[in-house]
Amino acid sequence: MSREALAAADGDPFLGMVVGGRYAIMEVLGAGSMGTVYRARQEAMRRDVALKIVRSERLVDPQAKGRFQQEAQATSLLTSPHTVTVFDFGEIQIEGKDPDLIGGSLFLAMELLEGESLGTRLKRVGRVAPREAVRIVRHALASLAEAHDKGVIHRDLKPDNLLLVPAAGPGPGDEPEICKVLDFGIAKLVTREAGIDALETQAGTVFGTPRYMSPEQAQGKALDARSDLYALGVILYHMLLGRPPYTDNDAVVVMAHHIKTVPKRPTVADPTLQLPADLERLLMRVLDKDPQRRPQSAKEFIEALDALDPLPARAASSPPGASASLSAVVPRLRRAGLPRSNVLVAGGVAVGLAVLALALSGIGAPRSLTSSLSAAGASLGVEVLDRVREHVAKKAEEAQQQLEERSDPDHVGVEEGVEPAATSPASKPSRPRPRGYERFDR
Repeated sequence: MSREALAAADGDPFLGMVVGGRYAIMEVLGAGSMGTVYRARQEAMRRDVALKIVRSERLVDPQAKGRFQQEAQATSLLTSPHTVTVFDFGEIQIEGKDPDLIGGSLFLAMELLEGESLGTRLKRVGRVAPREAVRIVRHALASLAEAHDKGVIHRDLKPDNLLLVPAAGPGPGDEPEICKVLDFGIAKLVTREAGIDALETQAGTVFGTPRYMSPEQAQGKALDARSDLYALGVILYHMLLGRPPYTDNDAVVVMAHHIKTVPKRPTVADPTLQLPADLERLLMRVLDKDPQRRPQSAKEFIEALDALDPLPARAASSPPGASASLSAVVPRLRRAGLPRSNVLVAGGVAVGLAVLALALSGIGAPRSLTSSLSAAGASLGVEVLDRVREHVAKKAEEAQQQLEERSDPDHVGVEEGVEPAATSPASKPSRPRPRGYERFDR
């Protein structure tokens, strides 16, 4: 459990307070290094809200409060159904249990939503089908189009800032859920203590999250709408591939890649990926290092998406880092003393999946199985190959996971960096806890 989550569970000074004379804080929904998200009751409106509090010691400089107010005012003007609604904002002025900690803190009251962040979903499912990925991006672009028209640049788009919530009612195409964009402008107002997470919002003149940062943002240049479009392109790449284009663990290296390194085309990075050529071309255009060669506005990006050919409704079956190939695996089985007939059944009708899984887990499968199944196409029919692709990927993933867990003595089965905030006994919720607020890292 993180230091912030522990603090939320043990004597949180805000629990039980009435902020701004109108928001009665009821429970902790999530916590991060920047502050905490609470459920609060606004009795006059008879509604619960999500109340984000940025503590005073997290503000960068004396001008931060003015910038916070300016950004909050701009965001409160946004009315897109794809932007999380801001109801209210302000500064907490109160004497109480810990006035040094509480006084000067900033709050933002927002609509309380039941949902799942895209970041959480990607950790859960690995990758997203092209049709679904484009739908999510299109929703985010609808939010950005209005924001950009009103002079608001997000500056820190990332999967954790896209909230996927059930649709309130029938919408275009009877979509079951919609994407809402969170946290406009906050990234430039706050910073982290050094060493908490090198790949999150950085201190100094460069703000943002390096994995999704535009080249111009990485260089500390002035930003416009095209920087947000690049970040959304990186998110689209992540959804399609199950990983962002640059996966180094050093923030400086990642930023350097954004500045200099052209990312691999998705179908080159994963040859098993079934991706229409026009979508891939558009994605690579959005990820161009030169803002002049990208779509020049969110509206132009939307028009380009609308012009695409029909997209696959299913994600590639291979999870990130585990796309298995018969051309890569079969030689290993044969070196282990297993004849080819044990792997490819006569006539190319099926695959010896049990043998394959046992061999992978017993002879030390390579850490990364990244070849495609295309080399086996000559031996198998197309329909059989599709079935093989799906089952081999599943078995390879299971075997790979077992191997990695065996080789990692510290593995405890908990995803790193994702810690729902705990609550103290006095703050146990009396109703279901909304999802999507587990982390407040901004």
